[in-house]
Amino acid sequence: MGVNQREPLLQVQDLSIDFHTAEGVVHAVNNLSFDLYPGDTLGIVGESGSGKSVSSLACMRLIPNPPGKIISGKILFHGQDILTLPENQMIRLRGNKISMIFQEPMTSLNPILTCGSQIAESLILHRGMKKKEAMAEAEKLMNDVGIANAKRRMHEYPHQMSGGMKQRVMIAMALACEPEILFCDEPTTALDVTIQAQILDLIRSLNKERGTAIVMITHDFGVVSEICERVLVMYTGRIFEEAPASVIFRDPKHPYTKGLIESIPQMSEERGALPMIEGTVPNPTEPVNGCSFSPRCVSAMPRCGKEDPCVMKLPDGRRVRCWLYEQQGEREGAAAVPKEEKS
Repeated sequence: MGVNQREPLLQVQDLSIDFHTAEGVVHAVNNLSFDLYPGDTLGIVGESGSGKSVSSLACMRLIPNPPGKIISGKILFHGQDILTLPENQMIRLRGNKISMIFQEPMTSLNPILTCGSQIAESLILHRGMKKKEAMAEAEKLMNDVGIANAKRRMHEYPHQMSGGMKQRVMIAMALACEPEILFCDEPTTALDVTIQAQILDLIRSLNKERGTAIVMITHDFGVVSEICERVLVMYTGRIFEEAPASVIFRDPKHPYTKGLIESIPQMSEERGALPMIEGTVPNPTEPVNGCSFSPRCVSAMPRCGKEDPCVMKLPDGRRVRCWLYEQQGEREGAAAVPKEEKS
């Protein structure tokens, strides 16, 4: 991956997040670290329960407490730890410099306010616009995201719009204050393929035309291949592989990454049943011995069930959490100690 000479826009350092539930403590994110640079397009992928959405919510400081709690770590935006900011300062930052497109626009939009007024609200709050000026800007934003007849539709309520139109309203809201970072949490879920392609084109153009750094949270490697230059593969709250998207599709290293990519349908091939990763994600409330993926891994060795692997930095710069690469890579720190064993 090389040495990046730019200053990171966002730095997540050793972030751990727990949720206290009736069944026990869920270790949702474990010692997560990554950097995001201006103009980056970063994909965070993994199965449901891998911790990818929780990580993005933490960067917006939207983890519900209780039951969630950030146990340790830092989230630095322009070098300042947002986890230490007073709530009034975080309110000025959230939706302004850092925005998010949520997975379900119907539950994220207020059903009793018109779409235009919801976009204008952010402009009034963060940019100090008067209502008339904010509504005019809201109409322009709706035009920019491809909503036809924006002058009329800005006065409509969310229930009057299709799923694709509601998602465009969410994008217009997220872009209202020209954020430096845009988190996209499964933004094309439940949309048909035509609308999905339009939404991805829109997100791509935002990155290229405005220089907005994009973090795409998804389980879909197809979406990642369309948008992202760099990929983090997460499993049980940890990064298992980090590499440029072009490299990871051509030559995935971690057995988990290989399994995910092999399960992608290929239009150019005639195949029978798609390969699948056997087994299920382990119960997050139960302690795991060794590598959390080892019970499902086709390449597992006896060591994998006993020792938790540390991250190996390979000669090409990619990072892989796997004992298979111990001889090829350079260790980055010691293997993690399970929370139950920490003093």
